[in-house]
Amino acid sequence: MIGKKSFLPIAVLLLAAVCIAGCTITGGSPGPAPLPTPVGTIPQLPTAELTTVMVTTTIVTSTATTAPVDKEVLHETGILTTKTYKTYDFKTLMGYKFLYPGDKFKITIRAEKPVLGYAVNTEQAGQLQGSQLIPRYQTYLKGVDWGLIEPEMVLEKATDITREFTLQEVRPLTYVVDGRWMGYDSNYDNTPPFTYEITIVKTGGPTEQNFDF
Repeated sequence: MIGKKSFLPIAVLLLAAVCIAGCTITGGSPGPAPLPTPVGTIPQLPTAELTTVMVTTTIVTSTATTAPVDKEVLHETGILTTKTYKTYDFKTLMGYKFLYPGDKFKITIRAEKPVLGYAVNTEQAGQLQGSQLIPRYQTYLKGVDWGLIEPEMVLEKATDITREFTLQEVRPLTYVVDGRWMGYDSNYDNTPPFTYEITIVKTGGPTEQNFDF
């Protein structure tokens, strides 16, 4: 009888242990633990869309503006005889105190009778009234004997002619229209007074017209 009483408490303990174990199993196993984030890993950010900016370049072209080169500086009509001439001082009439190398002028002469047109130093032009400075047409030369005259540019026997000339040195200049050469040519004896027209145009060069002198 004593052996049976000792076995009963042991059986109760075993039964209790079985019940506890069964409750633990039916409760379900927990889910897997989250994986830790590796140290030093940079999380990816959303990729930004690239925006293309259109740059418009405007090219501005400039056109060089140049002042007109041709400029009429003298236009006159007059009357000559076989014994007279007329001078046109570039300083007093056209405003050029001095002319310089590279200055260009275009001369046009129209006349009822052939005249001489020539440019000379202004100082020499003041001496043309003397007998030593009269241009003469010489048959043996088939041209004009200028004597002491040192012309810069010559228009011989001009009735309708245009010619351009360029200055080679600095000087005050005077232009001359001269009818006296005909006094030495018998073909023009008794020639009455006649009209002429002269036009001078500045076509280039460094000197600007300036009346401040």
